[in-house]
Amino acid sequence: MGGEGTPAMIGRERMEHAAGIARPGRITFVWSLGIVLTLTLGCGSSGNQTISLGNADAGRSVVAAVGDRIEVTLQTIGPGQYVDPIVSSGSVTFLGESSASPPIPAGPTQVYRFEAVAPGSADITIPHAGELPGGPATPAFAITVVVQ
Repeated sequence: MGGEGTPAMIGRERMEHAAGIARPGRITFVWSLGIVLTLTLGCGSSGNQTISLGNADAGRSVVAAVGDRIEVTLQTIGPGQYVDPIVSSGSVTFLGESSASPPIPAGPTQVYRFEAVAPGSADITIPHAGELPGGPATPAFAITVVVQ
């Protein structure tokens, strides 16, 4: 008679609740919920994370907190390389560019570093230059960063 949902079971749950006895499934759920909330709320507003992006992220919009760093790793296949970035606003600052190591024979891998410094929005465009005449052009890499 003590099956799930019966008056006897409901009465038992009320007694356990009144006595402060928690069931293992509820403890796990509450603990898991606490971890998820801590990670979601704590990580989203820290302002000291590194957001890593690459060629496949072209055209994306990303959200950053003030103080976050944005690292863009771009691989060129064939001749040419990416050149100095264009940043549309003061919300994001360009920190520098370096070559990733180890180098690979297909073409250069470059790492561009930016920092979110003020609330607002910034379009970042990194042009590509140095293709062979008459060869296919590599499009510029472009993203939008929304700084909160």
